[in-house]
Amino acid sequence: MAEPARQVPSVTATVPLRSRRFGDHEVPVDRVLTFPDGIVGFPAARRFALLEAARPGSPFRCLACLDLPELGFVVCEPEALWPGYTAELPLPEGVPAAEMVVLAIVTVPADPTAMTANLMAPLVVECATRTGHQLVLDTSRFTTRQPIFARP
Repeated sequence: MAEPARQVPSVTATVPLRSRRFGDHEVPVDRVLTFPDGIVGFPAARRFALLEAARPGSPFRCLACLDLPELGFVVCEPEALWPGYTAELPLPEGVPAAEMVVLAIVTVPADPTAMTANLMAPLVVECATRTGHQLVLDTSRFTTRQPIFARP
């Protein structure tokens, strides 16, 4: 009589991120974001991991590149800081806005109160496929250096 099939525990495939800047992480394959065209200025940067915020509730996260491990961006969901922003974007047709995530790249200078977000070139990721692209908006309505904190 044949031996019953052994139950093999499910193992989630991971992609390693080894970086002096971001530390070591095992990123589940189903959490890898792919930008087939890269990011403006970084055409070879195509696979990224969106790392969790260091502080719970923070609107800021790190988008670390798996192809170039020392490359990464601080990002935020601009809708949380500028309500209505996403509704003004030319999002891809056929995919409901609720199934997309929009991220803005944040510049963090020496004085963190002077942080800015690039609202002119947001990253748009389709959640189901985890595929994204960077929109480059042709409008003067948005800026590449939108202040995050109000100045007194």
